[in-house]
Amino acid sequence: MKILVLGAGAIGGYFGGRLVQAGGDVSFLVRERRRAQLAERGLVVRSPHGDFNVPVRTVTSDAPGGSADLVLLACKAYDLEPAIAAIAPAVGDSTTVMPLLNGLAHVERLQAAFGSARVAGGSCGIPATLTDEGEVVQLGNFHRIVFGRLPGTAVGAQAKLQTLHRLFQATPVDVELSEHMMLALWEKFVGLATLAAMTCLMRGAVADILSADDGAAMMAEAYAACDATARAAGHVPREAAMAGFRAMFADRSSPLTASMLRDLENGGRTEGAHIVGDMLARARAAGVDPGPLRTAWCHLQAAEHRRLREAH
Repeated sequence: MKILVLGAGAIGGYFGGRLVQAGGDVSFLVRERRRAQLAERGLVVRSPHGDFNVPVRTVTSDAPGGSADLVLLACKAYDLEPAIAAIAPAVGDSTTVMPLLNGLAHVERLQAAFGSARVAGGSCGIPATLTDEGEVVQLGNFHRIVFGRLPGTAVGAQAKLQTLHRLFQATPVDVELSEHMMLALWEKFVGLATLAAMTCLMRGAVADILSADDGAAMMAEAYAACDATARAAGHVPREAAMAGFRAMFADRSSPLTASMLRDLENGGRTEGAHIVGDMLARARAAGVDPGPLRTAWCHLQAAEHRRLREAH
């Protein structure tokens, strides 16, 4: 199975590197600067589960190397449109595109671009970063990837996803081939939208928010809005996910923040529109009381406006 990974940053580099380690037929679609780094040093991964360095094949948008059986899309939501243009030459009649983005809006956009039959669902979680030297560094033990067919995904994609599952099983990665992928995407969307909205709005970790007089109540209101939106869409989060969220948002010692807050505080672009803004729009469309989501999205929009204004 010929696999093309868009990007070799923290996400694409880590999970794509693990596939190379497992013997997969993998190429990375990268920019020229990253291609030069990989040609000189190989793909370097620092991980609590064992460091490794593997030579990798790279292609560029000028020479994408023909169609792939499976395309793993690992980019920021705000880079989705150029990513679609970059992978388009590699998407043939039987190609399956599997995004690893947060949220849901990208699924609909990819289905519009390539057809529902070619789009599978994917989700991952890993604390990782890409250093200036081009090394992928895993910052904690957690590394999980979940994928599966969505409603409308071609039946023939299942064999490719099973092959992908076997490859990951040969690595330390925690992997799941899900029969309920849309529900899995919604569950993560509920948790992430709550965390991103509240930690960005309050500019603090869960513990900081819960220390405030109304912190626990506002956290609960944000989660209730996201949960109700998922239910209104016909995707009722499973009890295991709900219990995990309740524990996450009630831990008064938790230093947890959304990565969106780090992007915000560093003065960079965020995925606010894709996560908080989109959840708010879906809540309103379903007639759900958005609670603090409304204020959180206003906060993120104002911050982005200021960022652009000061850049000029």
